[in-house]
Amino acid sequence: MPVVHPTTAGLEEPYGHTARIGLIVLSTDPVIERDFHHMVPDDSLGVFSTRIYLETPNSDKTFLALKEELAPAAALLLPDSRLDAVVFGCTSASTLIGPETIQANIQQGRPGVAVTNPATAALAALRYFNARRIALVTPYTPQMTENVMAFLQQEGITFSSVRVAGYDTDHAIGSIPADFFVDAVLASDLSDVDAIFISCTGTKALNVIERIEEKTGLPVVVSNQAAFWHALKLSGWRQNIPGYGRLLNSLGDENE
Repeated sequence: MPVVHPTTAGLEEPYGHTARIGLIVLSTDPVIERDFHHMVPDDSLGVFSTRIYLETPNSDKTFLALKEELAPAAALLLPDSRLDAVVFGCTSASTLIGPETIQANIQQGRPGVAVTNPATAALAALRYFNARRIALVTPYTPQMTENVMAFLQQEGITFSSVRVAGYDTDHAIGSIPADFFVDAVLASDLSDVDAIFISCTGTKALNVIERIEEKTGLPVVVSNQAAFWHALKLSGWRQNIPGYGRLLNSLGDENE
């Protein structure tokens, strides 16, 4: 039996010493964790995730059932460490459950933490760009799309064009080629439009934000990009992150 030698190890800050983001992911979502980790620029920013069960196919009923899972899920996110913000990772469910209920339930599990979701974040991003009239593209069914539209309309957003792919499972949504979103935007009525919003955390749209911005000259807001941006703002992050459109390149703006 070899001798066991106690060896002193010094300690340093763990990953995420500048900002730590908690992420509550749907059990069916194949994309959002990948996207968040792709947007992380270095080890000073940490993303820590847990998952909650979503029954399929997606519907108002299955999305509303998620609200009961938020508190226990939030309690699993770094319970013994600092956490700056928590993102609930579902745009459609956020429009149905409502930002206030989402925040209250998450803060039951992590008292005092800042909370956001893709719907609230997208609205904040559109307001950042002073956007009142937008082109909307979603992977959803028309009914799910109408929920997102109603959420934005009550905040004064109008639509020049709405295009939907018609899917109701995250597996299918995550299988839509990124080029679909480019083509759908370019086929939209972009006259008198302030911005483009591509909804849903389960799409590959993050990959084509800058291509769409270059082709249209308009700011592009995508659910995962917006949720990441908003969580960083709530965490006090003030460093631009290139490669994902104008929105993440605004984080270092001293006027914000």
